[in-house]
Amino acid sequence: PFPKLSSGINAEYGIEVSQFSYEVYRAFLEFLYTDTVTMEPEDAIHLMDLANAYCEPKLKYLCERIIKQGITTSNAALLYSAALKFKAEDLEEFCFRFSLNHMTAVVQSEAFIKLDSELMRDFILKASSQGAFKT
Repeated sequence: PFPKLSSGINAEYGIEVSQFSYEVYRAFLEFLYTDTVTMEPEDAIHLMDLANAYCEPKLKYLCERIIKQGITTSNAALLYSAALKFKAEDLEEFCFRFSLNHMTAVVQSEAFIKLDSELMRDFILKASSQGAFKT
């Protein structure tokens, strides 16, 4: 057998990649071979992260489309947070608008309650500036 090489590569066993889950890497390979992606919106967040890492704008676009089609009141806050993290401005705006239109259900969701306190504060301030809390 070949000796171990640097960077955690072992010629006998292959390359170990562990930054993303198996499902995300599998979806990435599916995209590379078929130009298509099928996965749940919550998983597409991680694939979008990989698309950013590998500079794949078409894959990022496909992930955004999956997320937009799968947004619900229970995952809107999570998806909004991910859009901010990955600097997906169009997706961020889409998630924010969706949340405004379903404000009560979104802010009562588990995902909203789990938001980072600073992000939650910023979201509420942005929503109030858009008239979400008119009396």
